[in-house]
Amino acid sequence: MMPIRLDASYLFAIAALIVVLCGCNTTQFLDKSKGEQYLHKNVIKIEEKSGKIKNKSSLVSELTNLLVKRENKEMFRIPRQYFYYMAQDTFDRTKIGIAFNRWLAKRGEAPVFIDTISAYESVRSMESYLKSRGYFYANVSYKIKSNSDSTKATVTYTVQPDSRYIIDKFEFQSKDTALLRLLNNTIGKSILKPGAPVDVKLYDQEVVRITRFLRDNGYAYFNPQYVSNLEGFDSSNVKKTVSIRLKVLTPNNQNAHRKYTIGNIYVFPDYDPNLADIKPDTLIDGLFFGTGGQPFRVNLRTLASSIYIRPGEVYNQEALDNSIRQLGALGVFKPPTLKTEEDSLHLGTLNFKIYLSGNKKWEIGWDISASFTERSSNLAGRRLLIGLNINPSLRNRNVLKGAELLVSNLNFVPEANFFDKNQKFLNSLDFNFQNDLYFPRFTDYLGIWRRLRKWGITGPNFNKNLRQKATSRMSAGYNYLNLLDNYKLHFVNLSFGYDVPVSINHRVSINHFGVDIVLPSIIDSSIFDLVLDRNPALRASFSPQFITGLLFRDINFVYTSPPKTTGKSWYFRGYFDISGIELMAANLVYNTIAKTNKVFKVGNDVEFSHYAKLELDGRRYWQLTTNRSFIARLNLGAVLPYYSSKTVPYVKQFYVGGPYSIRGWYTRELGPGLYKGDSDNTLSRNLFYQAAALKMEFNLEYRFLMSRPFGMFNMYGAVFLDGGNIWTTENDPSRKGSQFSLQKEVDEDGLIVKDLFLRETALAVGYGFRVDVSYVVVRLDLGTPIRNNYPDPSRNNSYFVDPKTWQINKAGDVWKRFKNNTSFQLAIGYPF
Repeated sequence: MMPIRLDASYLFAIAALIVVLCGCNTTQFLDKSKGEQYLHKNVIKIEEKSGKIKNKSSLVSELTNLLVKRENKEMFRIPRQYFYYMAQDTFDRTKIGIAFNRWLAKRGEAPVFIDTISAYESVRSMESYLKSRGYFYANVSYKIKSNSDSTKATVTYTVQPDSRYIIDKFEFQSKDTALLRLLNNTIGKSILKPGAPVDVKLYDQEVVRITRFLRDNGYAYFNPQYVSNLEGFDSSNVKKTVSIRLKVLTPNNQNAHRKYTIGNIYVFPDYDPNLADIKPDTLIDGLFFGTGGQPFRVNLRTLASSIYIRPGEVYNQEALDNSIRQLGALGVFKPPTLKTEEDSLHLGTLNFKIYLSGNKKWEIGWDISASFTERSSNLAGRRLLIGLNINPSLRNRNVLKGAELLVSNLNFVPEANFFDKNQKFLNSLDFNFQNDLYFPRFTDYLGIWRRLRKWGITGPNFNKNLRQKATSRMSAGYNYLNLLDNYKLHFVNLSFGYDVPVSINHRVSINHFGVDIVLPSIIDSSIFDLVLDRNPALRASFSPQFITGLLFRDINFVYTSPPKTTGKSWYFRGYFDISGIELMAANLVYNTIAKTNKVFKVGNDVEFSHYAKLELDGRRYWQLTTNRSFIARLNLGAVLPYYSSKTVPYVKQFYVGGPYSIRGWYTRELGPGLYKGDSDNTLSRNLFYQAAALKMEFNLEYRFLMSRPFGMFNMYGAVFLDGGNIWTTENDPSRKGSQFSLQKEVDEDGLIVKDLFLRETALAVGYGFRVDVSYVVVRLDLGTPIRNNYPDPSRNNSYFVDPKTWQINKAGDVWKRFKNNTSFQLAIGYPF
């Protein structure tokens, strides 16, 4: 790379920058007579004298949070206390100068000075915390070291945790014999198991478990204050073990807690807080409803089926919580109000009053957003396309008088070329009309779940979640995509299934019935028609398809772990989709009886699609500080045809590239395998259409807060590394090298035609800008490839991008090289 010549203007700019940075020296503000020194850094060292400490990095992070004093942060390498000092100077300032001072004050921080009292308090906090985590003989010391001119000091905390005590035996103790008997029956489910550390965090979890369990078994007014602190006995200093006892206290002057049953339940569907309670006038399923003789807003049996407690049952907090949640989830009412009263005539009996106030039935919404796409032109250069997403929506919260929710969404996206007068203005049209009807109850489609429960395939907890939390969903939609002068695509879908919030952390969506009809129409002699002529496998995947699931279509499982105190959390999504399995069985039975080899079709052209698809998406989040985080993601996918199908429909295949994938390439531009794409094919250089049966993708991203301009919104930055590729499972002559391979193959000319799939992994790096205005995040990611998915024979088969593509011979080349080697990815929301 040839060097850039620096003239006087460059030298002047560099000199000015040096002057500014030197002027930001904060040591000039120190009062040496008071011995002031800035706290430069806190360092925590853990010495493992009595064995290896597990999760040492997490322990350091937790101890860091206990520091009484933290060093000042920096903004653009300038200490924030500098802005604090500058904001104090208001002498002889104009109004603009005073306003600027206020702006500085918001970005500044009061200086943090070193002092031994704060360091000693930090030591005490650390030792106390370590003992609460089972390190009973932990020792913490500190040492302060100043720099040469005594303006900055570093505090080093040396932590010697010693060995951690573990639980040898655990038992409950209580004067309430009935309650003690219940708890002893659950001791195997205790968080404080033998072998676990004596940890206050585990104790807190056990208190939560005990409280939840007892409230679900009649003890309505049991609270965590009745659980005493851990009591240790029979300790071994040699083995570092201890037996612990947990006492469950009783109310003052009583020997036992009272166990409750459910009495009368009163429901007021149209409650007005300004009026007196209406007398109950209707009895359904043991529940009293006060309607005041007015027409029912919602069918009362729907309300009754949404309440999971009944008179005479033992009090159960979970059932009560699920009832309130389900009534609120109906959408017809505002969040319910619950009143609980002890029955004055029957001790140990609780009566309930549930007040429901009506919500708006109709809701109309609008959403407008823009998208940005850059595509190669079949003539020259690139063209920049802007899409306008117009999305009106309509909601009806009680469409069939049974608290059903109808959601209709209309999505219209025209994509236009505003920058190249030689190209057509309108590039594509995307129209989507989607309708979802949600039923606030679980409907056992054809008795499938009843049989699964009977056969022991599903457990009691999952079946309980189905009955109490699941909502049934019927969906119908139509999508029309027109890539002008190339092809049109009609997509019709119909499905029926369930959404099941299994817990606060994971959700399951199941579609039992699903039918999709894909009808593509290729414009004769168009560029895309010529592309299909060169790619027979692609043309086969673009044929009319009937995608079916009559008893089971797909399942989507999502799990999000709660964030730990260390800032770590997990996300996992698993998706499985299968089409045509019922029709295959029917086809096989028919052929056996009729003794033929007929393959079922719809008419003469539309085939039934037979494929199975699996996709796994795992993410790990590290919240390093309030404004800094690191994310790692791995996405794997496979889709395979079976029975009579030779290929998978194009809309069901995998692709990579784009703002939510590998950001150095545009959507569908990369792969498959060693295939170089269409850089040498002027017929299709303006179309990105690559898709395949296998996918591997990973992403690493570091996010940080850059600034908060004018205090109005947050500006975040990100650096990222993306990698991956797609592959075919069979040899595709039209896309040489696209097949997944575990070994390297070379042809007679010495060219690599196959390679180990890991070597075919493309890599891209980049930088991102995100504007977060609380309700929406606008994101621009700039990605550039650093490793291709194919080797370069002219460079000794190197997969890495040729550095010459970035070679800058003069200052004017900077923007040209940057534009030609960078993909601009504009999107709404975070990529993952």
